[in-house]
Amino acid sequence: MRGFEKVLVPLDFSDGRSEIFDVAMRVRSDTGTILLLHVIEWLPQVTEGTFGVYAHRSDMEKYKSQAKARLERYRRQHADVPIECLVREGKPATTILEEIDEQQPDIVVMGTHGRSRLDHLLIGSVAERVLRRAGRPVLAVPFRG
Repeated sequence: MRGFEKVLVPLDFSDGRSEIFDVAMRVRSDTGTILLLHVIEWLPQVTEGTFGVYAHRSDMEKYKSQAKARLERYRRQHADVPIECLVREGKPATTILEEIDEQQPDIVVMGTHGRSRLDHLLIGSVAERVLRRAGRPVLAVPFRG
């Protein structure tokens, strides 16, 4: 079976990530590469009563290190498959789209999350934003929770 040579797989470490990875493995060619991507979002923190203070650089480096270790587990478990682990900082949809532009994958395999209609209207969906703007095929794997 012929598959995709370069598969970008954004993971957020929520439930269903192993299913997303399994789908990515099924659509890649025998010689294809999987690019695992985790985006660490900058979130405001309450520090000493001040709102809007962002995580300290040392905290962000710790989060990046932890995320890299989690992604590296996939590489170790599938040592026969070329897997690259990417950890980036930023807004998830924007950062995923930037990586799509930079990496030029043949396909993006990502999860969707079940949200209520109100939640979806208020905050939208990372997967939906990527689907609309990627300019590349995106395979959306539904959350089965």
